[in-house]
Amino acid sequence: MATIELSDYKVCEKALLEPDLEQALYDEGAILMKKVLVTLHGQEHRDRRVLEMRVFRRNFFRHYEHEVIPKVFDEVVQPFVDAGRADVVDFGYRVMVYLAVAFAGIDLQTRTREEFDELVGMLRTFGTAATLGQSKLDREAEKKKIAATLKRFDEQFFTPSAERRHALIERFDAGEIDEDELPMDVLTVLLRNEDKLDIDRDMVMRETAFYFLAGAHTSVHSLGHVMHHVLSWCEAHPEDRQRLIDDTAMIQRFVHESFRLHPSSPVSKRKALADVEFLSGDTASVGDTVVINLHEANRDTSLFGDDAAEFNPYREIPKGATETGITFGIGIHSCLGKNLAAGTLPRAGEVIDPERRQVGMVAWVAQALLRCGAVKDPDNPGHIDPTIARETWAEYPILFTKNG
Repeated sequence: MATIELSDYKVCEKALLEPDLEQALYDEGAILMKKVLVTLHGQEHRDRRVLEMRVFRRNFFRHYEHEVIPKVFDEVVQPFVDAGRADVVDFGYRVMVYLAVAFAGIDLQTRTREEFDELVGMLRTFGTAATLGQSKLDREAEKKKIAATLKRFDEQFFTPSAERRHALIERFDAGEIDEDELPMDVLTVLLRNEDKLDIDRDMVMRETAFYFLAGAHTSVHSLGHVMHHVLSWCEAHPEDRQRLIDDTAMIQRFVHESFRLHPSSPVSKRKALADVEFLSGDTASVGDTVVINLHEANRDTSLFGDDAAEFNPYREIPKGATETGITFGIGIHSCLGKNLAAGTLPRAGEVIDPERRQVGMVAWVAQALLRCGAVKDPDNPGHIDPTIARETWAEYPILFTKNG
């Protein structure tokens, strides 16, 4: 079987829409990723996606941005501000884990520091399942670790969370409570539609774990890159720091440009289910592997200009492309949580009520860190994770100063 790699933006964009290409990026991490939304194909994928989209409604995003994120941020950030320093990666996990469990549908059981640290550890382990195909670690050893963590996740968090939702659903079906008294999360949607989706308990458990992972792991990856670009820009352009603190649209442009340069996975991998011809003239036969190079496509100079590989938040985006490139995918396999992570930028001249504005949690957190006086730690530069063939920060130390 052959491997075909695509890197031209338009070619990659069209390939992502090709129905005869099946997801193959997560095969190594099947112990967690098998039959979760991102690895499904065809009608099975469409059916589950349509149901899960019910969670990602406009009122869901408003609820998270105006109520959940501010409360979680304030609670998590204060000890770091008091200490005067933080690691963006560690801090990101601690913020995002609370947000991820909420929309995945996982109930905290004890609300202790020990339980929180346990969830962060689980999240980091689940992250290796999604990236196992690019990992430089012992993959068999990692699979055993993922399996053991998944078992603990099931016993400690999934089982009690599912039992509580089953009880609430039974009360709703009996007319004892209204629908708006049911939790607004993925697990509740799945449990209410088990018969329609033909999914067993293990599949529901893995899907919930996947949303826990997807809701936090990729945002932590993105936050590291965003803070590096934002803080580097502020060092070179100190006059822009206050503007970034005050102007939400400006911080969003920085975030979107960072998303374009640093997709959470540098490539998307597909397997051909039929013979496919691409816009480039390349062809794939049944069983061939197709590597869609998102990292290179998003830096296509014919579309984004000669400086396409450089960070330029004031870049003019050409017609036919988006500020984030194809980082979030496109079509039926596009990321359901794009607006939650990246928000939406107002169109030129458009005025949006702040209460209806979707900022995106990465931009929200980045701007809040600036308000806390975040600057680079000059004595401790961050470094990229050497254990994985992805451009991911292993740690990114920052200091908190009163005047930034």
